[in-house]
Formats: sequence, C-alpha cells, structure tokens
Amino acid sequence: MTDIANQGGASHTPRLFQLDALRGIAAVVIMLFHLDLVYRVHGPFVRGYLFVDMFFLLSGFVLAVSTERKLNAGIGALAFTRDRFVRLWPLVAVGAGVAAAQAFAVGMADPLTLLLWLALDLAMIPSLAGTGPFYRLNGPQWTLFYELLANFVHALVLRKVPTRWMLALAMALGVALIFTVRIYKTDTMGVNAPTWDTWWMGLPRVGWSYVLGVWMGRKYKDGVRGPVLPWWLAMALPVVGIALVPRLPLSLAHGDLLFVMGFLPLAVWSVAQSQPPKALQPASEWFGTYSLPLYCVHLTVLIWIAGLLGRAFWVQVTAVAAAMVLAWVFSRLVSFKGKPTVVKTAPLTGDG
Repeated sequence: MTDIANQGGASHTPRLFQLDALRGIAAVVIMLFHLDLVYRVHGPFVRGYLFVDMFFLLSGFVLAVSTERKLNAGIGALAFTRDRFVRLWPLVAVGAGVAAAQAFAVGMADPLTLLLWLALDLAMIPSLAGTGPFYRLNGPQWTLFYELLANFVHALVLRKVPTRWMLALAMALGVALIFTVRIYKTDTMGVNAPTWDTWWMGLPRVGWSYVLGVWMGRKYKDGVRGPVLPWWLAMALPVVGIALVPRLPLSLAHGDLLFVMGFLPLAVWSVAQSQPPKALQPASEWFGTYSLPLYCVHLTVLIWIAGLLGRAFWVQVTAVAAAMVLAWVFSRLVSFKGKPTVVKTAPLTGDG
C-alpha cells in the first residue's frame, strides 16, 4: 500500500500517477469483495482478495523505481523501516480506531480488553492466539505488517541483490507460493492469526509479488518497454481479469495461482507503461491517497451496518456509501502522504 513517490534515479523518472489510480481501483474492488462476504452478494468480485497481491507487487515496483537509489546511498534498514512505520501508522490508527468503536458499540468484549487489543494493534503486535484474525480489531491491517516486513528485507538485503538474480529469487518464492496455495487450497494466506504450523505461509505470498515487483521496477527504470495498450484498456484489464478468473474451468487454488503468477504481473506492467492524459494526474493521485483510508475502514463499516440493518440491497448501498464517506472524512482530517526519504550525507573528513 505504498505511495507513488516522485523520485527517480540518475535520470528523472516521471511520477507514475496511473499506478495511483490502479491502487484506488484495487481498494474499491477489495471493498466489493468484502461486501460479497458480509452481505452474501455473489457478485463479480468473489476473488477480490487477489488484489491484495497487487498491493505487494505495486509496493516492490514503486520502491524499486523511486527509493532504491536512496537505499543504496546509505539509509540503514532500521531507519528506513522506522520511516515507513511512521508513514503507515496513520492507516493503522484510523482502521483500528474505527474497529474499536464498532467493537465497543456491539459489546464484543469488556472495555479493558478492548483497550488492550487497541493498544496491541496500534503497536502493530499481531495476535498469537492461533485462532481468529491476524490483528484483533481490523482485519485488513495484516497487509501493513507484511509490507513493513518486506520494506525491511528490501532495505537490508534486496537492494544488494543484482537485477539478474532478482528474477531467480522471485521464481524460487513462486515455487514456495505454489506449494503453500496447494496446501491452503486458496491464495488467502496471512489473514489469520499465525500458529507454529502456519506462521510461514504468508511469506511466499508476500515475497513472490513484492520481489517480482522489485525486479519489474528495476527493468522499467532501465528503460525496458513492451507493446503499449491504450491507457483505458490497460486500466480495465485487472478489473476484467479479477471478474473472469472464477469462470475459468480451474480449481480455486489453480485459478488463484494463474491470476497472481501469470496475469497480474502482465496487467500491472501494462498499466505502468501506459500513457494516460496528463489531465488525469490530479484525480489519479487523489484516488491513490483516498484508497488508503478506504482500505482500512471499509470492512468495519460493512460489518457494523449489516449488524444494525440487515442485508437488504438498500443496506448494501448504504454501507458502501458510508464506508466511502467515512474514508473521505479521514482523508481530509489525516495526512496519508508520505514524506520523501532523506539521505544524510556523511561529513567530510581529512584536511580539506
């Protein structure tokens, strides 16, 4: 869920505002997927959870384009991850805060227990109960934990991996992903609280998409390009793909793997090299920023309104509208824009 920074390498890389728009589209599709779960809609986005993998892919891609040069200039892994934590923490606070309010309203637990859960979630300490969600209050928060972990590994190790080996590393993680999806029967690892047997299963899911995104970002930054689709067609491809994958004559696991390992990288690459009108840049950048609070608050709102009003169609419309309005309010009240990563120049030594 990273921001699309306007920083380049030796040659300036223009801001890829089309990726901002893609992130916004992904957040809306994930909301509609959760609408399907909560309200039993049986709509076109029953595999919307696969767009979480696109978030990880975009994160690796964008950091390779915008920030890896600065990592190589001497930013420490701990300092970089700390800055990323500060960047992502408003999302944690908004999502966990709204979820805590909902939990208190419905009497999920006694107030002291809710305060403890809120404190642990705000500190990004996952549940170790072995049952239930990865975080106690707000389910989508699990992706922020894994993004921070991927950012730390990127700053510590991945930045040193030559591009020619990055694809091999991604493929090795892809083999691990195939193995875990075949065990889990679907590509939804990482959502649940870890156990001694399952704690590792989310790592191939995050690793495949993130590392492949880094490789793709480096190749893009080096000037590699392919056939360019009309921008509107490139933007529509991921949405059409996520709607069509359930209709393929494949098992759930095989359909998920085909989408995440075959279709999704090509779709993101098509969007990255597309050329939408410059006039769309302000709206795209706003949509990308707006997607962050929308992603973090929508599930709580959908569940809350379903519990209050039922599952009628008008309730579904009301719930989606309420989630989008609440996300807009938080987008106005809280800044979700990341600050540029600062490289501290080492002081000169010697006689001069």
